[in-house]
Amino acid sequence: MQKWLEKEKELRGKGIADKQIEETVAFLRQKGIDTVWDVQATYDSSLFGLKDRCSFGSHGLCCRNCNLGPCRLGGEDLPLHTKLAVPNVKRSSCGKTADNMVAGMFLQTVLRGTSSHIGHAIHVAKLFVRAAEGSENFPIKDEAKLHSVAKELGINTDEKQILDIAKEVGQKAMEDLVGPGEGPMSFALALAPKNVDKLAKANLIPHKGATETIVQGIHSTAQGMMSSTDHLLMSCLKFGVIDVLALYISTQLQDILLGVPAPKESMIGMDVLEKDKVNILVHGHVPVLSEMVVNYANKLEEKAKAAGAKGINVVGTCCTGTEVLVRLGIPMAGSTIMQELVVGTGVVDAVCVDVQCVYPSLSTITQGLHTRLITTMPELRMDNDTYIEFTPDNADKAATQIVEEAIAAYKERSADRVFLPKVKGHKLLGGFSTETLIGVLEKLNPQKPLKPLVDLIIDGSIQGVAVLAGCLSSKIQTDMSFITIAKELLKNNVLVLATGCAATACARHGLLNGEAKSLVGNSLRGVLDTLGKAAGLNGSIPPILHFGSCVDNSRCAVLASLIADYLDTSIDKLPLVASAAEHVVEKAAAIYMGVIALGITTHIGVTPKLGGSPYVINMLTKELENITGSTLIIEIEPQESAKAMISHIQKKRKGLGI
Repeated sequence: MQKWLEKEKELRGKGIADKQIEETVAFLRQKGIDTVWDVQATYDSSLFGLKDRCSFGSHGLCCRNCNLGPCRLGGEDLPLHTKLAVPNVKRSSCGKTADNMVAGMFLQTVLRGTSSHIGHAIHVAKLFVRAAEGSENFPIKDEAKLHSVAKELGINTDEKQILDIAKEVGQKAMEDLVGPGEGPMSFALALAPKNVDKLAKANLIPHKGATETIVQGIHSTAQGMMSSTDHLLMSCLKFGVIDVLALYISTQLQDILLGVPAPKESMIGMDVLEKDKVNILVHGHVPVLSEMVVNYANKLEEKAKAAGAKGINVVGTCCTGTEVLVRLGIPMAGSTIMQELVVGTGVVDAVCVDVQCVYPSLSTITQGLHTRLITTMPELRMDNDTYIEFTPDNADKAATQIVEEAIAAYKERSADRVFLPKVKGHKLLGGFSTETLIGVLEKLNPQKPLKPLVDLIIDGSIQGVAVLAGCLSSKIQTDMSFITIAKELLKNNVLVLATGCAATACARHGLLNGEAKSLVGNSLRGVLDTLGKAAGLNGSIPPILHFGSCVDNSRCAVLASLIADYLDTSIDKLPLVASAAEHVVEKAAAIYMGVIALGITTHIGVTPKLGGSPYVINMLTKELENITGSTLIIEIEPQESAKAMISHIQKKRKGLGI
C-alpha cells in the first residue's frame, strides 16, 4: 500500500492540469484563502513524512468507536517513523484483529454512503407522493415514464388516472425505502436482470424497508457486535446493492416528476458566471429545488433589473448542477472540487445548497464576501448560513425567497473583489440516458433496438463499455486519472459513459463534444458518426456520453441489465467495466461495492483505507470473483489503470467467444 501512497504524491506533484483552477487558486492564495489543494500541499511539506496524513488512518488501522480506545495496530506496510509508534499488541482493547478493524471501518464507510442515497431517495419519494396527491408545485411532467415505471413494477394501469398510477408507484417506493412490507424490494425486481443466480445465492437481493436494514447494519458495527471479517465484507456488498437501488428509485421518480433528460448543448467553466447579472449557484444533489429556483429566477428577472443587474444567471455545480444541465441546459460553473473557487470569485451572489458534498469551508469563504450561503434541508446546516427550509408545500415561497436573497446580495457586491479566470471553458453535450440511447438505436432497428449495439460489440467495432463515475480528488493530479483513462479507452474502441464529477472533468477537458472524436479509435469513430446521424445531430455524438449525475449511475445499471437479458446471460459475463478513479466521499464506496455485487468489475485510483489488511485486499481484488463474478481493481497510475480495464474487457470478450 505504501507504494500506492507514494504514487499519489508523484501524481499530484505534476501540478494542477485545469488552467481555470490554477488561475483561481493563485488568486485566492493572494486573498489568504486556503483551498482543498492548499491543505493537501501542507501535508506534503514536511521532512521525512512526519506531518503526512495519519498512516494508521490511511491503512484502516485506527479505531475510535468506543471509549476503550482510540486503538491503533501495526502493519508490515507502515512507514518506519510510524512503526516506532506502534504498541506491542496484535489486537485492539476489545480484541479486534487488523482484519476485523479494516473490514469494520470499511463497512461503516459503505453504510454512510448508502444512508446518504437512501436519504436522497426518501426526500424525492415524499415529494413524489405529494405530486400524486395533485400538488400544484410538482405536476407529473413525464406520463410516458410513469407508465413505463408502473409496468416494470407490475402495476396494472388499464383505465386508471395518471395520479392514481402515481400513487401506486409512490407507495411502492416508500415501502421499499421505509416499509412496511414483506419480500424483495419492488424496485429491485424491476432493475434486476432475469439471471440473478449469483445475487440470490449470495443473499444479496434486499427486502422492503431499507432504512430498517441500514439501522441493523449500523448496529452490527457497534462495539461488541459483528467481528467476522468475511461477514463484514459481505455486508458491504449487501449495502452496496441497497445503495444502487436507492439511486434507481431516485432517478426513476425524478424522471417522472421532471422529465427524462435529452441531449442538451451547454457550457462548463467559471466563465459562465456573468459579472453584470445576479448569479445563483445551485449545489448538492436533489434537483426538485434547483428546478424551482430556475423557474423563479425567470419570473423575477425584472426585480433583478430594478436592482441594477442585467438579469439573473443560474449556474450549477455538483450533481444538482448536473440535473439542471441535462434537463434545462443550465451551464455548469465547475465540478464539486471547485466549489471553493467558484464561490471565492466574488461573482456568486447566492449559493443554494440542498444535501451532500458541500464543503464546510464555504462558511469561511462567504463570511468575507457579500455572498449568501443558503441551506435548505435540516440535515445540512452550516455556520454563517441563511436557512430557507424547502418542503413540498412551501416550494414556491422558498424558491422566491432564495432568488430575492440573491438579488439583495447583488446590491452589496464589491466590484473590486471580483475575479474570473482568463482561460475560457468548453462546450458540452449532456443529457443522455438509457431511454435516449435506445431511442437512437430504435432508428437503426425499430423492432430490436439493442441489436445494433450488441452486434457492434460482437463484431468488435465496440470492444466493450466503460463507465467513469464519482468524485475528483486533490490527493492525485486532479482530473487527470479520468482524462488519461478516458483517452486510452477511446483509443482502444471502448464506448465510454460518464456520470457525476467524472463527467464534468471530461467536459472541462473538452471530451464531451463532437470535436474530440479525433481521439477515438477508427471503428468506434464510425459508430459515433452513425449514432450521431441517427440522433439527428450535426455530426457525431461526443466520444463520451454524459449519462447524468451520480444517482444516474443507475441508468448504467439498467443498460447493463437490458444487454444481459438480450444475450440471455448475467451481467458479470459482459465486457463491461467501471472506474471511480478519484473516489472521495463515502457514497462512492457504496456505489462501487453495489456495482461489483451486480457483476461489474470496478477500478479505483486513490488509495482506499484498507492496506492494513492484506486479507481484505485479497478478498476484494481476487476472491470476490467467486461470489459476484467481478472484483475491485486498485491501481493508482492512470496508464496502468486503463491497461487493467482494457485487459478485463478482453477477458470478458474471450469468455463470450467474441
